[in-house]
Amino acid sequence: MIVREDGEHLLLVRQADHALLSGALAAAWGRPPWAVPEPYASTVIGARLHDLAWTGFDETVPRRADGRPLSFLEVRRAVSTRLYARGIDAVEALDEYAGLLTSLHFSGFFVSHWGWRHAPDLELQGEEREAVERFLAGEGARQRRLRHRLGIGPERERELMCNYLWLQLWDRISLDVCRRGFTGWGADYPATPVGLDPEAPRLSLHVELRPQGRCLLEPYPLLPDRLRASIPAARIPLEAAGEPGCLRSAWASGAATIEVVFGAL
Repeated sequence: MIVREDGEHLLLVRQADHALLSGALAAAWGRPPWAVPEPYASTVIGARLHDLAWTGFDETVPRRADGRPLSFLEVRRAVSTRLYARGIDAVEALDEYAGLLTSLHFSGFFVSHWGWRHAPDLELQGEEREAVERFLAGEGARQRRLRHRLGIGPERERELMCNYLWLQLWDRISLDVCRRGFTGWGADYPATPVGLDPEAPRLSLHVELRPQGRCLLEPYPLLPDRLRASIPAARIPLEAAGEPGCLRSAWASGAATIEVVFGAL
């Protein structure tokens, strides 16, 4: 789950719900100079379901040693890599291209695909290192198999690259909306190609999270002038966050939302 302190409360978001926003961004993507993703339906499915892997784990409401909810960033690699593999299996069963994108997304946490780096390299040891190595070996085999089945050779490599890199943007935008709130934070994401043409420029998407639930993007990539979205969430007082009963009750009720409106800067 995604965990954020919000005043005197913790705000909790299911990974699968955050991913639905990624899918909404993918479905609305394509205002020039940005191109519409192709194949459109499979790419949108991949974005929408890329965190399906976390659904079962999140519903156990995992907790830290102090009783507070466990952020997805705190889960051991020996656990998360098993979740990733099962989730990719499920997405692949629905749509093979979406499964390939999801496989690349998760393996990209550990090796760079097309120059995108998620985080500094970690020095993993023992069980954690072995788990990552097994995962990468399995996903490397999956990616080769799916590339062959889908006929993705050199001529379609740029298509796959663009969809993968845009998936990282959709994921980052959605994660930042959930993790940071609307306090004026802004950033420039890594530059990506804006289209399939080899001559298409690489641009850095700028994001600002402003009060009143506004997420402003430049150069604005979405087809609607305004895109409204609502992300289900749970809210629990900080003083009750270590109490299992209160945590589970808040999680089950989901009686909170994050409201966001996307627009141009």
